[in-house]
Amino acid sequence: MILGLTLPSLIVFMAVYYTMNQYNQQQTKMNLITSREQGDKVILPLKLQACERLILLCERINIADLILRLKAPGTNTIELKSALLLAVQQEFEHNLTQQLYITEELWQVLLAMKAKTMDLIIQASEGLSPQASAEDYAMKLIQLTSSESNLPSRIGIKAIKTESSLWA
Repeated sequence: MILGLTLPSLIVFMAVYYTMNQYNQQQTKMNLITSREQGDKVILPLKLQACERLILLCERINIADLILRLKAPGTNTIELKSALLLAVQQEFEHNLTQQLYITEELWQVLLAMKAKTMDLIIQASEGLSPQASAEDYAMKLIQLTSSESNLPSRIGIKAIKTESSLWA
């Protein structure tokens, strides 16, 4: 008699447990999807804003723009070179937190862009007298960068645009 009551109760309990378990799993999946959709609404604008800032970084460390911004009358090669290197470093440091919103691959491209820009700045000073005018150094640097088929800043901008187009 007890077995006659216990067995059907156990079967009903197992059926209810299984049904509730399936329901809970489905609700969890739905909550996760909803949460991700809401997260994307918040994160996507932040990612796009980071890309905007990183494009601005690329433009600000473009060598021609740096020269126009930093070359002052009466300065020499060492002073201009130091100012250019410092500006690149500061611009980059100002945007370090943007790496939170981009892929590691894009961040590595931007690190390489910074390094290549700094290498060009250093390379242009080779063979010049430390006391040579900033004008001579600037001309050599512009000649050096004009021979580059792909300027580091252009490569950086292209990589940023490529990554941001994947989010659309």
